[in-house]
Amino acid sequence: MAELLSIMLNVISPIFIIVGIVVLIARRLNPDPRGLSTILVYLFIPSLAFTGIVQSDLRGGEVIGLAAVAVGMSLLMALVGLGVSRLAKFDRKLESAFLISIILVNAANYGIPLNRFAFGPDGERQAIIYYVMSVMMGNVLGVYFASRGEASVKAAVLNVLKVPIAYAALAGLIVNLAEITLPLPVERAVGILSQASVPGMLALLGLKLAEASLSVRWRPLLLATGIRLVLAPLIAFPMAALLGLTGTTFQVAIVESSMPTAVLANALATQFNSDAEFTSAVTLVSTLASIVTLSILIAILTG
Repeated sequence: MAELLSIMLNVISPIFIIVGIVVLIARRLNPDPRGLSTILVYLFIPSLAFTGIVQSDLRGGEVIGLAAVAVGMSLLMALVGLGVSRLAKFDRKLESAFLISIILVNAANYGIPLNRFAFGPDGERQAIIYYVMSVMMGNVLGVYFASRGEASVKAAVLNVLKVPIAYAALAGLIVNLAEITLPLPVERAVGILSQASVPGMLALLGLKLAEASLSVRWRPLLLATGIRLVLAPLIAFPMAALLGLTGTTFQVAIVESSMPTAVLANALATQFNSDAEFTSAVTLVSTLASIVTLSILIAILTG
């Protein structure tokens, strides 16, 4: 119990102190999160992805393993979500919102700082690699399920391809493998931008949680939260073990796979006329419940 409380206090609470302050600011001053979101997506997060991969000393097998877990979890969550929503006879709009709520995992805003606090700088670098893969896979699936029947899937996927995160990660991989030395001004500029990304992502999480509402059907809400926080780690453990991941790489793969619903789910649901109220509620409830589930999970992984 003492270890669990220590994890909650020293690993989880710093994140929620920041998020909580932003929620209070948002409730009082009502800032528009779209400006911050745009800067994060097109500048800060690509810089973080680039820097994280340039500085990574992971072996090829570890990178492939992390990528395989990220892709596998996205696909399996989609299959689980389809099965549960059909058995529960959700209408099409709720089904789409349910699916993106369990596919889109908060591997960045919450996952990257959490892995740094839990496992140190190596944990942060590996979390960045997991995030890059999960955001590419999760965004494509999320866009597809959010937009089916409401917008052109082709146009939506093309919009995903316009986001520079994947290109920044590829550039970082080239620089890493080719052992290219960046010009000092470029290196310092990208470093400053990457350092700004985690505070920016936590601020965005707080702004989006401040908008969340709980006036939704509780049965599907609890189902989505349970799948995201309880079933996901139960699937991730054997998957990571079968792929031969060990040490910090194994720990990060499990924790990132077990994160709550991403704020991106709400953005996609809003954009493509899915049930945005439901996705925002799942994001709020799963994020709060994760204080307990992730503390237990980290205690198991580090015990």
